[in-house]
Amino acid sequence: MLDAEIALMGEEVPVQVISGRKTGNFQPHCTKEESSMKLPSTLIPLTSDYTEFGLLQDESNPDIGNSTVKRQLPSKTIRSCFCCWPKISPFFRQVIMTIVTGMGALAVGTIYAFPAVALTRWEDADLKFSTAQITWFASTPMVVSVVMSAVAGVVVERLGVRLCLTIITCVLCFTWVMIAQSTDFWVLLVARVIQGVVASVNLVVIVVYPAEVSQVQWRGIMIGVSEAMLMLGAFLTYLGGLILLPSLLAYTFAAVLVPQLILFFFLRESPQWLARRGREDDIVESLMCLRGNDVDIKPELEHIKSTVCTENVQNSKSAEQLTLLFRKPVYLRALTLCVLILLFKELTGQYAVLIYTVKMFQMAGSTLDPYWCAVVMGAARFLPCCLSWMLIERFPRRLLLSTCMTVTGASLAILGIFLWVWSGSNKDLGPYMGLVPVVCLSIFTLAYGIGIGPISWTIVEELLPSHVRNIGTGILNACFSIFQSIVGLTFPFIVIGIGVGGVFIAYSLCSLCGVIFVVTCLPETQGQTPFRDTN
Repeated sequence: MLDAEIALMGEEVPVQVISGRKTGNFQPHCTKEESSMKLPSTLIPLTSDYTEFGLLQDESNPDIGNSTVKRQLPSKTIRSCFCCWPKISPFFRQVIMTIVTGMGALAVGTIYAFPAVALTRWEDADLKFSTAQITWFASTPMVVSVVMSAVAGVVVERLGVRLCLTIITCVLCFTWVMIAQSTDFWVLLVARVIQGVVASVNLVVIVVYPAEVSQVQWRGIMIGVSEAMLMLGAFLTYLGGLILLPSLLAYTFAAVLVPQLILFFFLRESPQWLARRGREDDIVESLMCLRGNDVDIKPELEHIKSTVCTENVQNSKSAEQLTLLFRKPVYLRALTLCVLILLFKELTGQYAVLIYTVKMFQMAGSTLDPYWCAVVMGAARFLPCCLSWMLIERFPRRLLLSTCMTVTGASLAILGIFLWVWSGSNKDLGPYMGLVPVVCLSIFTLAYGIGIGPISWTIVEELLPSHVRNIGTGILNACFSIFQSIVGLTFPFIVIGIGVGGVFIAYSLCSLCGVIFVVTCLPETQGQTPFRDTN
C-alpha cells in the first residue's frame, strides 16, 4: 500500500515480477499536483499482481526479448466469459459482447414496431380506438423516454450494464404478459408506459457500451451492430404480425426474453465503467476477455487508468458533468451539434413509418397486402445495416450521411407528389401503380438503414467528449425521445389536415434541410475526435 501511495505522488516504484519474469518501473500518468486533490481508489498502479495476467513484458530473458508473456486466464474469468475461447479474434470478441447487449436494442425494436401490426389487427377485429388513443398507444414509450432518458444515464452508471439489462428484461416480460391478457385501453397504456422506461435504459446501454468495449478502428461497426439489432426487432415484429394475433405475438416476445437473461449472466462490464467503480482486478479480466490472451493490454490499461484519474480529479460526477457540459463552450457546441443531428434524423419521418407501417399502406391505397408490405419494409430496414458496416469505415461520415439524406428526401418527395395527385383524382390505383408506395418507401428505408440510422449515432458518439458522455447521452436520448414523440403524435392529425401526400412532402423538405446542415455545419469525425482532443 505504501508503494501505491508513493507511486501516486509521481515517483517511480519498482515492480517485482514473480517467477523471475521482470523487475521494472511503472510511471503513473497522474502528476503530483493532481494527486494532491481527491484521489479515487482506482489509481493503484500496476503491481506484480498483474504479472499473473501476462501484462508485463520480459526484458530480462534474452530468449524472450520484448515478447509479451502469455498466460492463461484465471478460472474465474473462463467460467464467467463465453467469448474467451483462445481462437476467437479480438474483433469477434467485441462483436459477441455488442450483440449480447444488442438484445436490449432488439427489445426496443419490438416495442416500437408492435403498434404497427397490433392496432390494425384490433381494428380488423372490431376493437375500435379513437384517433387520440391510437396515437397515445403508439407514442407513449417515446413520451416516457423524454423524462426517463436523463435519469437512465445515471441508473446505468450506478448499476452497470449487466444488472440493468437483467432487471429491465424481467420488467419487460411482465409488460408483454399484460398486453397479451387485456385489450382494455388503460391497461395497455400502463404497459406502454413501463415499456417506455425499459426503452429509455436500453437506449443508453446500446449507445455507451459498444463505444466503451470496442477499439477505435471498429467503433463504428459496433455501434452499427446495435442499430442493426434494433431494426431486426422491428422486422421480426412485422413478420410475427403477419401470422399471429397481437396477444400471441406478445406472449412470443415474453418467451424470447428468457434466454436473453441467460446471455446477460455472461456479459462483461466495460473496462471504463469498472475503472470508475474502482474494481481494478476486474478491469484486467475484462480487457483480456475483450482483447485476447495474445494482446498486450498494458498500454490500454494505462490509458484507462489515466483517463479515470483525470476525470476523478476534475470531479466529473453526475452533477458536475451536467455543470461542465453547459459551462464549457466546446462541450456545449458538441452537444448542440449532436441534438441537431438527431433532430434531422427524426424529421425524415422514419418513426412514423416504423409505427404506422400497415396503416400507411392502407391510407396510400396500395393494392398489395399491407402486412406483407410491412414485412418488406422491415427487411429493407434491417438488411442494409450489414452493408453499412462495410461502408461506415471506408467513406467519410459526412458524405454517407448527406448522400443517404438526399436519397430519402427524393423518395419521399416522389411519393408525396404521387399521393397528392392520386388523392385529387378520385380514382383507384391500378395493379402496377399500387407498387409506387412500396417502391418509394422501400428506397427510403434502404437509405435510412444504410446511412442515416447507424451513421447518425456513430457521429454523435464521436462528437460527444468522454468527460460528459454519460450525462450527455442521457440528454441526447431525452431530445431523441422528444423528436420521436412529436413525429409519432402529430402524424395522424397532420394526415387529417393536409393528407398523407402532404405529410411525405413535408418530410422530404426536412430531409433537404438536413443535407444542408450536414454539408455546412457538421465536422468530419472519421478517425478524428474534434471536441474530445480540445480538453
